[in-house]
Amino acid sequence: MGAYLVKRFLLMFPTLLGVALVTFLLIRVIPGDVVELRYSGDRGAVSQEVIDQERARIGLDQPVWKQLGTWLIGMAKLDFGTSMWTGAPIWDEIRLRFALSLQVAIMATIVAVLLALPLGVLAALKQDTWIDYAVRIFSIAGLAVPSFWLGIMFILVLLIVFKWLPPMVYTPFWVDPWANMQQLIWPALAVGYRYSAVATRMTRSAMLEVLREDYIRTARAKGLWQSLLLRRHALKNAMLPVMTVVGVEFAFLIGGLVVTEQVFNLNGLGLLFVQAVSHRDYTLIQALVMLVAGIFIVMNFLLDVAFAWLDPRVRYA
Repeated sequence: MGAYLVKRFLLMFPTLLGVALVTFLLIRVIPGDVVELRYSGDRGAVSQEVIDQERARIGLDQPVWKQLGTWLIGMAKLDFGTSMWTGAPIWDEIRLRFALSLQVAIMATIVAVLLALPLGVLAALKQDTWIDYAVRIFSIAGLAVPSFWLGIMFILVLLIVFKWLPPMVYTPFWVDPWANMQQLIWPALAVGYRYSAVATRMTRSAMLEVLREDYIRTARAKGLWQSLLLRRHALKNAMLPVMTVVGVEFAFLIGGLVVTEQVFNLNGLGLLFVQAVSHRDYTLIQALVMLVAGIFIVMNFLLDVAFAWLDPRVRYA
């Protein structure tokens, strides 16, 4: 198992390097840069010399290969430099927003797992009954309803029925846990419901497949208790594809909640992504892409570790 994990761990680094190269080159293919955008409203009043000086100040006058080398060296030192638009350090731009997005992703994942596992297992055990149909309707509705629309409905219900609105200014959990939960529980519920719909369908399908296996029928024929059969034999094997869905969705939530963040007035990584692209802030875009890519890669590595722990066949291979 050790060789398997070392191999998976080492594969992370060429993947990150490939993401870095593709990101660096693609954003420079787009016409224009941050300097042109900043002075676009004053084109007639700003001379070309001033524009060239500004490009030289932030390093855009250097050859592409030199810019790439400088950025890769800084990335190896975990130093992503400063924002080309604001001039602030990249880590300062990301730190608070990352904490917000990470907390929403964790809370949404907890909501999704708490809904998906019991509902998926129940639907598989009660296949083609009214319980199964109700669970399938619940999951299909979660896939069909956008999370940002559900968030708007939450806000309207809270305002019209309870005459109350959640706080619109983000408060870190370590500053005021109650105010923090009052604000973030609603986007977590909105996103977690859609998230749970995917996981519920995957849990049901995986459980149905496992329950038809010969070793399950043999265990039933031996008189094994239903709860023990599910917990020790069926659920453990059915969790492999479900874990993949949960892990990939969790990584997506870190930077993919652009519209939901705007609905709840959350200044997270998704909104920062949009601002960085609109400002052509190369350094910030590169840092955000590498951050999200790193989360995806680390999550896949953790899933590989979990698979090797749950399924002995992975270790033997």
